[in-house]
Amino acid sequence: MRLHVRLGGLVWLLLVAAAQAGALPWRVIEPLFLLAPLVLVPLAVPLVDGRPRADLRALLAIGAAAAAAALCVRTGVVAGALAAAWLLVTLRLALLGATRLVARRPPDAAETALDVGLVGLPVGGAWFVASRLGLTPMGFREPIVLLTAVHFHYAAFAALVWTGCAARRLPASLGRRAAVTGAAVGTPLLAAGITLAPWLELAGALVLALSLGWLAVRVLVAIRPQALADRLLLRTSAAALLFSMPLAVAYAWGQVATPLVSLDAMARVHGTANALGFGLCGLLAWTRLSDATDAS
Repeated sequence: MRLHVRLGGLVWLLLVAAAQAGALPWRVIEPLFLLAPLVLVPLAVPLVDGRPRADLRALLAIGAAAAAAALCVRTGVVAGALAAAWLLVTLRLALLGATRLVARRPPDAAETALDVGLVGLPVGGAWFVASRLGLTPMGFREPIVLLTAVHFHYAAFAALVWTGCAARRLPASLGRRAAVTGAAVGTPLLAAGITLAPWLELAGALVLALSLGWLAVRVLVAIRPQALADRLLLRTSAAALLFSMPLAVAYAWGQVATPLVSLDAMARVHGTANALGFGLCGLLAWTRLSDATDAS
């Protein structure tokens, strides 16, 4: 595993331990968010475009450190300025995704999913800045503001990188194309529903759950890495996805009709399964498989 990812994971573990000891006033949401800039995004970027240049690696490290610092100081101008450093990193990654997307001819479903994931990342960065400044965009308050930042780092970024990596290894088919398209469309549809109408949120959750669920089943059936560690990581990731997405649908249903899952349960159960099971295990698996392919 790459050194800067290991260091990011170590910093994350130390900060989580400090929070558990009472040194930081964190809920479950802050560690879930921080795992993205410290570990998941540095893991994902090489999967999209190969080993990043030294300047981009340095930018990722600086942005991740600033994001961690932003969550360790009191909400306000200083915290917002530190969070803005991470927003700048996400904008740079979005430029990478947009450049790849425009330059590619003919279009490719797997690569497009990866690029769309990069392009959507600054939305999460902007909500992170709003959270650390203590703003209430569109009337939303905490913990919804930080949860929205978490959502766009996982559902809009990590999920699409996972989707693109899976699609690269799955045979071309109508089902694969439909699932990749649904994964790309589901997140903005879900976000629009949260802002505009509960039924739209439910539609987005259903599209996302069906698309990612199809991909997870196909990964379990069709992709069988030789190394035991790779198989365990990939299967854990797919299984976590199949567990967590029905919870997202249940929560969205509760916005339309009878509540089934509380916001706190979503953060603790759905969020943790997505962050550690789906996101971390999945990106580690795709990284190991990519490294093995490059070595051969």
